[in-house]
Amino acid sequence: MSKDSNPRIGSRRTYLKAIGVGVTAGLAGCTSNDGNDGNGGTDGNGDSGGDGGDGGGGTATGTPGGNTVEEVVIGANHPLSGFLGAAGQAMTNAGKLATMHVNEEGGIESLGGAQLTFVSRDNKGTQEEGGPVEQQLIEEDGAHVVTGCYSSPVTLAATQVAERAGVPHIIDVSVANSILQGRGLNYAYRIQTPASGMAGDYARFMPELARANDVTMDTASIVYLDNAFGQSIRDTLMSALPEQNVEVLEDSAYTFGQESMDTEATRVKQADADAFIFVGYGGGGIRMMQSLQNVDYRPPLLTGTSTPTFTDNDIIKQIGKFANGGFGNNYQFDFNKEQTNKIFADYRREFGRELGVTHAAMTYSVVKVVQAALEEAGSADPEDINETLKTITVEDHPAAMPPIEFQENGENANALSPMFQVQNLEGLVVWPERYAQSEAQF
Repeated sequence: MSKDSNPRIGSRRTYLKAIGVGVTAGLAGCTSNDGNDGNGGTDGNGDSGGDGGDGGGGTATGTPGGNTVEEVVIGANHPLSGFLGAAGQAMTNAGKLATMHVNEEGGIESLGGAQLTFVSRDNKGTQEEGGPVEQQLIEEDGAHVVTGCYSSPVTLAATQVAERAGVPHIIDVSVANSILQGRGLNYAYRIQTPASGMAGDYARFMPELARANDVTMDTASIVYLDNAFGQSIRDTLMSALPEQNVEVLEDSAYTFGQESMDTEATRVKQADADAFIFVGYGGGGIRMMQSLQNVDYRPPLLTGTSTPTFTDNDIIKQIGKFANGGFGNNYQFDFNKEQTNKIFADYRREFGRELGVTHAAMTYSVVKVVQAALEEAGSADPEDINETLKTITVEDHPAAMPPIEFQENGENANALSPMFQVQNLEGLVVWPERYAQSEAQF
């Protein structure tokens, strides 16, 4: 990544330190400007007052290295309202919970027990808000590190602001390859699998899983959303599937908001490939499954990639029993780790609801990455954190993937999207075996 020499945007970190607990709400060390209970959210309308700080933060605590930090701020640029509000709120709640856990365990040891603070603002899922919210988190809330933003266009705008400010932005969820690839960013990182990685994991795992269970997957058909996201997934599948000895017999595009997909379903039926692969958002997945039923066709292997169709329990319930047995891949918590049980139990206690959004695994893991970087750097200066992120290996995280390590372009070298299968209207991880919640059923 190229080094950006632009000056940092002015900081007001000393203001946040001065007001201390004045911004604390809900969980110790966690703040949210939406001020609600996590069900939808409102605008993040920011604090005011105070003046510039030096970015290092805090009052003296007398660490061996001479660092004097009491508080480190993680800014969250999430959709807390609007169409994406429910997912964004769950991600923010997961970040708050991770922060609480770190603080309960004594904070950042190398900084004399410095506490983490999680500040959340609402980008409403719109690209126009991505940059301004990022700037508010850095300038007004004094964020040492920022995360977000769920929607790829929002993240494109936000990471540009973080780059200009010289503050690390660790992407929890945003899939577009173009966010990190080809932009030469020096302060941006991503822990989830990008679009090409998700499709690549599918092309590797699904044939492997089928053949391990003596099921044929030599041919496939594809229906994909005809936009930059869908096209990039389709292109990856077209190149990666033949490498796994899977021939693509048919591929069809559909447009966003298309009411009926019966035509595409008919083409899939005529191809009658071993596996059908759907690529698109939840609404498209629901319509595609309905159209397959309209033409009275059930593919031998009903699958998808980079879609919530077979991994999001709300979408699965809307599809109904037809979804049972379907396969898809996505990121997820590692349910074989003891800490995952604690996360789900504490989430239920703190927020009065079940943790049902897989995106939350990524936001929780971002906090663990920040914790590891601070411990290694022994400094809360964003420049020191940024340099440390380039070299650390983070094993202590709850996601279903190996240790997190960032490549030169900021992508996680070990990002992984395991395979799910819908069993009794619930998406469960079934492959690779080390992360499986259940055995695959054919």
